[in-house]
Amino acid sequence: MSVIGARGFIGSHVARALAQRGHTVHTFDRSCPAMGPQGVDERILTSDHVVWAASSINPMIAEHDPDRVALDIDAFTSFLGLLAQAPSRPRMVLLSSGGTVYDQSVEPPYAESSPVGPDSAYGQAKLLLEQELVRTAPGSIVLRVANAYGPGQPVAPGQGVISHWLHATAAGQPLHVFGDLRAARDYVHVDDVADAVVRAVEVTDPAHDVLNVGSGRPTSLGALLDVIRDVVGPDAVEVRHHPVREFDGRSTWLDCTASELTLGWVAGTSLHDGIRQTWTSVTADPIASAGGDAPGAPLRSAPTLGGAS
Repeated sequence: MSVIGARGFIGSHVARALAQRGHTVHTFDRSCPAMGPQGVDERILTSDHVVWAASSINPMIAEHDPDRVALDIDAFTSFLGLLAQAPSRPRMVLLSSGGTVYDQSVEPPYAESSPVGPDSAYGQAKLLLEQELVRTAPGSIVLRVANAYGPGQPVAPGQGVISHWLHATAAGQPLHVFGDLRAARDYVHVDDVADAVVRAVEVTDPAHDVLNVGSGRPTSLGALLDVIRDVVGPDAVEVRHHPVREFDGRSTWLDCTASELTLGWVAGTSLHDGIRQTWTSVTADPIASAGGDAPGAPLRSAPTLGGAS
């Protein structure tokens, strides 16, 4: 079993969950790359499954840096080409984006059969990866993940509204809201995402090769603010409103019926419980969980609300 991107937010949780289930897990990241001058690492070639949780882009980066998008796509397609050399090709599980690949001119919720047609650079990149995997590696599984959140999520530019808001609150800073408070997203706890990956690895004969992974319900920005106020205390939350940005999508949420039928999976963590866990993590070690920002320092960027981690 190999996990590519195992030091990332979702990848680290996936690697831990697989190990806890008794799998031998080989982890790869920038410090231990999956590919080198001699090709793919031998441990990957002998793995029965490979989870691709690696990405160097998010919606903000993708919108403004097409070169990074091209590098991200090239890394994945090169990996698939090298993986074809394996004597017994591992089955791939690709983490994609449930929040950006669907055609947002169609009303949600989005099932796997809903039309795709992303209008963002990020969604277009993720869909290209999906199509390349399905074309070249039959039997693999694509998991279209909603907006993942949870303990350990860094404050990264352009992604992770819950992480941004909780770290801002811990630092005594205002919460920046972009767009309409009625805009809704599907927020799924990272432990539930990891559980879905474990089930995708362990399923023997999946009925579907593309599956949604989300809470299955919409949460508006206003409702999300209410949960955060309830968890941290209303007096600790100051909100500043801004216009919607070019890479912020419309309201999106997922229909996850196929994941329940195929994997026996449903998201088990309530938003309230998940945000409370995340808040506990943030307040326990705000510098480490923010990725180096001191509690009193301005956060490095404002959050985006679109896309998956």
